[in-house]
Amino acid sequence: MSTNIEIEAKVLLNKEDFEKVLNFLATDSCKRVTQTNHYIDSEDEILRTYGFGLRIREKDDFTLTLKSPLAEGTLEKNQTITWKQYENLLHRHEFPKGDIKDFLEMLGIDVSQLRILTSLTTVRIVAGFLDDEVVLDKNTYDDTVDYEIEAENTSIQLAEDTLKKLCEAAKVPFNPNKLSKHARAMNALRRK
Repeated sequence: MSTNIEIEAKVLLNKEDFEKVLNFLATDSCKRVTQTNHYIDSEDEILRTYGFGLRIREKDDFTLTLKSPLAEGTLEKNQTITWKQYENLLHRHEFPKGDIKDFLEMLGIDVSQLRILTSLTTVRIVAGFLDDEVVLDKNTYDDTVDYEIEAENTSIQLAEDTLKKLCEAAKVPFNPNKLSKHARAMNALRRK
């Protein structure tokens, strides 16, 4: 299992402004990657009450990630799982063995109640801007498509500064977004 701290800032854009940023960064030669995040909780959202986010990211492989809020940023615990473990959780509600399961059970969480509740698919482009890297995402979940740009750095302020400069240069509004993809997908699910 790996652990890391993620400090990122995000800006949600409409499709037109997203296209402006794509054109400004000349992303035609940038690689596009598609990934799907499958968000996990119990029906009564026990993980949410702890402030946790839990997902399986399906890209080249399957990665189970538990996110915990920090004063600045998010602590991520990552565990690679197999396709079969993903399928067993999806269809049989068998939570994958490992450090994340052990941690959740240590907190008294009944992992047999955890389910994949919703999924979000992202088409991601990574591009350089100034001396930083920015990520441009088109996200699809339920009947929703949204667009965002993200920057990671050693502080929220530095990540926001990068996005502010990019938005200014691309002539699009800088509207910081505090809602994660996980929160947006779960909010859409609750509205059903």
